[in-house]
Amino acid sequence: YQYPFQNPDVQTEQRIDNLLSLMTRDEKLTALGTNPSVPRLGVKASGQVEGLHGLAQGGPGRWGRPRIIPTTTFPQAIGMGETWDPELIRKAAAEEGYEARYIFQSPKYHQGGLVIRAPNADLGRDPRWGRTEECFGEDPYFNGTLALAVVKGLQGDDPKYWQAAALLKHFLANSNEDNRSRSTSNFDQRLLREYYSVPFERGIVDGGARAFMASYNAHNGIPMTVNPILRDIAINEWGQNGIICTDAGGLRFLVSEHYHFDTLDQAAAAAIKAGINQFLDRYRPPVEEALKKGLISEADIDQALRGSYRVMIHLGLLDPPAQVPYTKIGQDPSEP
Repeated sequence: YQYPFQNPDVQTEQRIDNLLSLMTRDEKLTALGTNPSVPRLGVKASGQVEGLHGLAQGGPGRWGRPRIIPTTTFPQAIGMGETWDPELIRKAAAEEGYEARYIFQSPKYHQGGLVIRAPNADLGRDPRWGRTEECFGEDPYFNGTLALAVVKGLQGDDPKYWQAAALLKHFLANSNEDNRSRSTSNFDQRLLREYYSVPFERGIVDGGARAFMASYNAHNGIPMTVNPILRDIAINEWGQNGIICTDAGGLRFLVSEHYHFDTLDQAAAAAIKAGINQFLDRYRPPVEEALKKGLISEADIDQALRGSYRVMIHLGLLDPPAQVPYTKIGQDPSEP
């Protein structure tokens, strides 16, 4: 191996140490987006794709550009939930994960990604929500059981590698569309522990998921993009040491909607320190300004990036393809 980070026999954290030591500051800033690839070092990582009820590689939303690729479409989650059948839902998710691998790796396509924004682990507590069709229902145990089935299906059965990575959304208490970029969901510790967080905990603790998206809303007045719950509960209690990303525009909403910070550089620094390590936003200028002002250090960036590369190692993207069972998917020229 040219570098230690390419050697699967080296311990994961040491591999990441080596990779970070070789990256330039500009490469590190680029990796804070949704695709932590490092072309100069031969690191082809994965970005994110939509997949709430099948892999989205086309359609009106133009997901998966540039090419529209037909994929299996399953019923929306609220319909899948009516089956009350975790094994069936696991099989559907496994098919989605397979198709994601196929499109990502096939010489015919080479697009998409392996970090799939699914399942929606939110609770359908009010039919006026507007996104009820994306969730499985209103009961935390039920939703958690089916979210867990999706996680297991996407990730696959291999003891070491994942077929795809499940990115749960939207953490936490995302229960309204109107004013979602500035609203606050207020409730006590019992509702936090016994209701809103349960499906996420099941997916992370029981399913081993290592990716989720922070919601737009605040919890008890503190926006979820910078809420201490990210670190205190998800990271320190549940062991979520992978990807925690913002929702699209979540960074700027900290200033323009929540009025939680005066400037974007303050918001970016707080988000990174809270546990955010991928931004679905125009984040580069604020992060660069935060570095310039000393609000964060390059060591803070390094610490944030570790989570993204742990997920890429789980996906086998830093390992020799011959050692990763899922790399054979899409490689048969006789397949369509």
